[in-house]
Amino acid sequence: MLRKGIIKGFIFLILLLIVVSTLNSIFIIKTGHRSKLIEGLYKHTGNAYDVVLMGSSHMNGGIDPNVLWHQEGITSFNYATGGQPIDVTYYLIKEVLKNHNKPIVVVDLYYLGLRDEYGDEGYVRNALDNLRLSKNKLDAVINCTPRRDWESYLIPIIKYHDRWKELTVRDFLYDTSESYFAKGFDAGTDKYGKDIISEASTTGTIDLPPKTEEYLTKIIDLSREIGFKLIFINIPYDYNSTSGSTNWVKEPAKMFNRVAEIAEDNDIPFINYNDKLDELGFDFKSDMNNSSHLNIWGANKMTVKFGEFLKENYDLIDHRSDEKYAQWNIDYRHSQAASISDK
Repeated sequence: MLRKGIIKGFIFLILLLIVVSTLNSIFIIKTGHRSKLIEGLYKHTGNAYDVVLMGSSHMNGGIDPNVLWHQEGITSFNYATGGQPIDVTYYLIKEVLKNHNKPIVVVDLYYLGLRDEYGDEGYVRNALDNLRLSKNKLDAVINCTPRRDWESYLIPIIKYHDRWKELTVRDFLYDTSESYFAKGFDAGTDKYGKDIISEASTTGTIDLPPKTEEYLTKIIDLSREIGFKLIFINIPYDYNSTSGSTNWVKEPAKMFNRVAEIAEDNDIPFINYNDKLDELGFDFKSDMNNSSHLNIWGANKMTVKFGEFLKENYDLIDHRSDEKYAQWNIDYRHSQAASISDK
């Protein structure tokens, strides 16, 4: 009798987990971040990507995998999500590495400037809501979110149960593959129309906020432990764009000077593209979407230059003539980059 009771209890638990998992997937808000993470993390695995791109919205609209493909034959995927703090980036890298075999990991370090213990909940959910339940997700929730929210991150239906009033057919039949052709990239098409105000060539350094330095170190240690190559970058933006933020470092230029020291001490390339605007042929007025984010034209310039760096410094195969990668040529033709190159 005891054995039968245990078996019944186990079956009930399995069924309950299936029901909860199904409800979670229905009720979670369907965003571009959700579709790209599911596709990039769980549906295209193995050796799908030579390079993976990590970070916040600066990276999301900063480096275009379709341009890396078209220019250099490099396969890549952009895992950046809006407002992604560096601690979340660390756990997202670990999730990527579960399913991809030691790609080159490129991290934009804009969010090193956050001084708060936790990122904004809405931004953090862009990433964590879309990870499968695992020890890595549990670690991420415990370390990247306040205690009061743990249950709703692990069981999202707790957060989103009120959405039943607004559910549509799309919530039940959500197709994450619809936008896979973009490989996680999405940039704006506005033109900022203003010059950069901040001076990028500032000397001197400041300390990083304690938690962001801790997770920068964790990322460096992870690269050594697993053996993947790591690249740090700073995608162009006006440092003055955060001047009114009380939760941000006051002197980002000096923070990145300190990052350069840390990177050099650890033999990691760090490219601060704010110092290379002339080299990029970059016009802040026409290549920025706003003071903080590149537009599609700026991203194209940025990606071409970064692709040249990758080709010159890493032993990467040009896959463009390989029939196994024919879909990448098809995907490029649907991309934002193709739309502007045809004009």
